[in-house]
Amino acid sequence: MRVVASLQTQNDRSIVAGVEVDSSSCQLRLAGESSTASEVARVLPVQVIDPSIHRILEEGSARRRRLIDWGVFHVKPHFLDSWRKYQRVLAQRNALIQNNAADSALHAWDPGLIASASAVQRDREEYVHLLTPYFESLASDLLELPVTVRYRQGWPADQSLAAALEMSRTRERRQRTTVVGPHRADAVIEVDGVIARKRVSRGQQKLLAAALILSQIQLRATIEPLPVCLLLDDPAAELDVDNLGKLLRVVERTPAQVIVTSLAETHFAQLPMRQSFHVEQGGFRQVI
Repeated sequence: MRVVASLQTQNDRSIVAGVEVDSSSCQLRLAGESSTASEVARVLPVQVIDPSIHRILEEGSARRRRLIDWGVFHVKPHFLDSWRKYQRVLAQRNALIQNNAADSALHAWDPGLIASASAVQRDREEYVHLLTPYFESLASDLLELPVTVRYRQGWPADQSLAAALEMSRTRERRQRTTVVGPHRADAVIEVDGVIARKRVSRGQQKLLAAALILSQIQLRATIEPLPVCLLLDDPAAELDVDNLGKLLRVVERTPAQVIVTSLAETHFAQLPMRQSFHVEQGGFRQVI
């Protein structure tokens, strides 16, 4: 599969990005040169709202953490370096734990882990602080209930990471991994004072997860007005007519290029679509 996109930069220059994927490889090009996924992602931010999006709330913290990191990556240029440094040190430290290394060996890696963790933690906290009013306003409007979000850092709030690491030595040995740090962080979302997954239906979970994505796009547009691509797959899944209408009205005013797929055209008739295509048995034709 080959995908090619022409992008407008802030200086009104056009850059061509391409992705070619087959069963054994993935090749990326930017402005005619071989590139990396992070370089292409930086100039072509993509978000997806699909039928499984409710899992952001239903499942563990990893999905929410990745979503928050998407936002931080696109507003904090140095974040990726900090995150990679933390992941490298964390991997080395976990390998020592799994090999039953002495505590002194673990102590040797702690300063590097703490330094890189501090950079990751600071950027995430600042980003969630900026995102909170966008998300809480949008989510509360969609659900017609009070919605809050708070960032949980991945170790006790009343302890430094150094102290938390020291206190967790026994748990680390038992679980054979580092049990505190930014890799255990979470974005905790509550509806009417209750953890979201315990309070709302599957359809409302979809609205909440969509609100998290759409508010990130809104925030990014205020910081760096470069194009974002929003892929909206089968928006009617899990939603009744009223909630689908609410979601599409928000999508309509979201500052992004929107690509919608649906089994029924009526599901997105209210969106101002520039081009429409009908796909059947591997072929497609433009709908006039």
